[in-house]
Formats: sequence, C-alpha cells, structure tokens
Amino acid sequence: MDPMKHYSRREVQEEIASFLCGRWAAVEGEGKRWARWHEKKPLRICKPSDVIRALHTFSAIKPRSFYGTIEVFERLESPDDVEERYEGNVRAVTVFIDIDIVDESKIDEAWRHVVEAARVMVEWLEEKGVRRSVYLLWSGAGMHLRIHEGAFRYDELNAHPLDVAFAVAEYILESLETRLWSIVVESGGLVKIENLVAPKRVFTAPLSLHRRLDRVAVALKPDALDEFTPSWSLPGGYRHDPSAWRSYEPGEANALAEEALRKVGRVKKRTLMEARATRVGLSQAVAPPPPARPGEPREPGRFPVMALLQAARYYLLYGDLEKAKSFGLNRAIFYAWAKYYGPAKRSRIHVAVSSGEEKGGARRYSRRAGGEGEWRVVAGERVQVGPSGWFMMGGVEQTPADFDRQVARRFEEAGIPFEEAWKAAIEYLKRFPKSVLTDPQKFYKEVYEPVRDRFVERVLRKKPGSATLDKWFRRK
Repeated sequence: MDPMKHYSRREVQEEIASFLCGRWAAVEGEGKRWARWHEKKPLRICKPSDVIRALHTFSAIKPRSFYGTIEVFERLESPDDVEERYEGNVRAVTVFIDIDIVDESKIDEAWRHVVEAARVMVEWLEEKGVRRSVYLLWSGAGMHLRIHEGAFRYDELNAHPLDVAFAVAEYILESLETRLWSIVVESGGLVKIENLVAPKRVFTAPLSLHRRLDRVAVALKPDALDEFTPSWSLPGGYRHDPSAWRSYEPGEANALAEEALRKVGRVKKRTLMEARATRVGLSQAVAPPPPARPGEPREPGRFPVMALLQAARYYLLYGDLEKAKSFGLNRAIFYAWAKYYGPAKRSRIHVAVSSGEEKGGARRYSRRAGGEGEWRVVAGERVQVGPSGWFMMGGVEQTPADFDRQVARRFEEAGIPFEEAWKAAIEYLKRFPKSVLTDPQKFYKEVYEPVRDRFVERVLRKKPGSATLDKWFRRK
C-alpha cells in the first residue's frame, strides 16, 4: 500500500503526533534505513503537520513506520539532551514487554498464543493492583504490553524512571516465566516474549504502519482482548481505541515498582540492561514438526511426543489416567525448559527437598515450595503437586484439560487420532522393563530419544529401526 495515503488521514496524524510528543521520534524506511535526527537535533513530532513534514524531509529513505523512545524527555533541543544530559533529562519511561511472532507468515497460527500471553500478564498486574494504566498495542505481527508512564510517582520511588521500568518489566516476566514458557511451547516456538526496556529503545507509535506488513498498529484496553482478532489492524478498516494509551491512574503502579526494585534491583551499568533482560522463547529445543505428505499423518513434534510418553509411563506405573495426563504435560514442560535454559536455571524447578516416606508409589515431602503444593518423587522424578492434586510448575497446575488442549490436539492436527496414539504409546512402553520406566535418565535416552522425531514410524507403525529399541523388542 501507499504509506502517504495512510498518513494523509487527519486522525492518523493527530494520534501519532500526540503519542510521540516528548519522545525522541524515529522514522524507518525501506531496507531498515532510519532517520532520528533533523537539523542536528533529535527528531521531534508534536503536531499533525510534523508527520507530513517528516515524510517529505526523509523521502529519500521511503518512510513507512513511526516510532518513539520509551522515554519521555523534558527537552529535545540538542544532541546533549539525549546524550550527556540524558540522566537528568528523562521525565518518565513506559514499561514495555514485547510478545512477538517469530515467523510473520504464520500470524494466523500464532496470534491466539500472543493474546493468551498478554492475558496472563494483564491478570497478574490486576492482582497487583495495576488496572487502569495498562494497555496493549497490536503492532501487526505481535503485541506489546505497556504500562503508562503516568502510573508511577518517581519522586516517591527514589529511583530513575529507566530503572523503575526495567525492574517492573523484569519482575513481571520472572514471576510469570513458567506460565509464559508453557504458552511459548504450546505455540511450537512461534512466539517469543521479551523485556525490551533499555536506554533510548524505540517502539511503534499507535496507527503507524508495520515496517513490512500492510497492517496498522492499534491500541486496545485489556477488557477488549476477548474480542480482538488481527483483522483489527487492516488499513482499510482498523479498529483502534485512542483512549487506551491515554488512560492511567497516577501512582497506581508505585507499590508494584517498589516490590520490583526490591526483587530485581537497579542495573548498575545501563549498557548491560539488554544482556540481563529476561527472554522467553525457543531455540531448536521444540522445533515445529515438518510437513507431511498429502493424506499421511505427520510427526506431531517433540513436545507432544514427550508429553504422551510421560503420561503413558505414569499410567503404566500408577494406573490413574487423569493424573497421568497432568504428569505428562508437567514433565514435557520441564524437559523443554531444561533443554532451553540448561543447568543454570534448573534450580528454579528442582529445589532442594528434605527426605520423606514412600506413600502410594511416590515419596512425599513436608517442605513446600513458594507456600503452595508439596514436592514428591514420582517415577524417579522430583515434581511438585499443587493444592488440587495436579502436578504443577511455577505455581500453575497442569490439568487433564490442559493436556487435551496442548497435547492431544497436536496429535489430531498431525492426522493421528489421539486414542490411536495413546494405545500405541502404551503398547510401546510395555516392551520396556520397570527399571527403565522408573529411571528418568534411562527413560529419556532409551524410550524417548529413539522415537522423538519418528513417532509415526517407530511407535504408531511399530517399526523399531534402532539398536536401543531392537534390544528391548527382541526380549519380547
């Protein structure tokens, strides 16, 4: 589409100018070319006419998108205002968490996971008393969760606005990391979630065009999440709430900021903020399954295979189908987490526990983690059991319904009836001795690894094809 046609609308000019006023503005054009300075001064956009002026001034880069810093400055008259005088010139900073779709060609597959991640954070903030000052912005290929800078009284916090914003964003993600990780895994790695608070970071202005897609950035309040669809961002009929980013309650987020500063602290060197910031995403730990040939079932992916085999393992050992589903999903999330983060963060889940007694096939411990649930050893695995009796991680219980939604559905989508997958998994595990099923390392290496990428061939169609499998199959 023609950007000039979009930006010729008066309401678009007014919205972009209102949002960017006080922020160091930026314009992006083709080939990732940027303009952030005008006449040796930081670029300022405060009036609707400034939008048109910027389009003409920087026409050489073919402008497409408008951005502004997360900081609101006292003045923007010279380079020193954003360099040497930066510290004292920052009046406020917007808290900013990015929920991004990794592959823009798969927005239709991923956007619901983006909305779910936003909902989890919004509900947590509401519990912390931050309600009126939260808004969301759909950028065209992802969503920002933002807390209005006016929700903080910085003079009462005795902290620089940038430190406040970083601590709050980091505290949100640290507190919800396990729950958000589950959403990322369920998306098959199509979504990543990041704390992007850093000095002079820019983000999209409301009603700006996306940098590549013919989509408009639209703002919405949290209570509109249930209605939202990506069609709201279509240029010809976008749905934007201009009150969303303007609404706030002064001081509403101060208690949260104080708590965050105690837990997270201040970053001594601002240049280290990006390195320290929390990111929730996937590498190749949970890769999306490859496409199948027409009419044939395809591999469902490593995550659902792990969850299914863990559930079947529990069922064969203890005979409870509903708890087996909870255990299967719980273990799949844990192993995906461990694979991605490595030993450095495993202590968050595998906390130390005191000795206990065997009861019902599982060792029960008296020590509680985080004041909820209790730790047990089940099938050789140290796991947490929540108040409702389901296995849990990060304070969230994994229920049978969650298993059906996150695991069984993935088999169905791969062209494999789940009932058929379940029966095949049970028959497959029956070929292994109990000593393998009760040893987590042996289970991982000898049961899961040989079939994680060949479930259809080796479990569904019962074609071993590996030395480890052949060893156990010959015993039958």
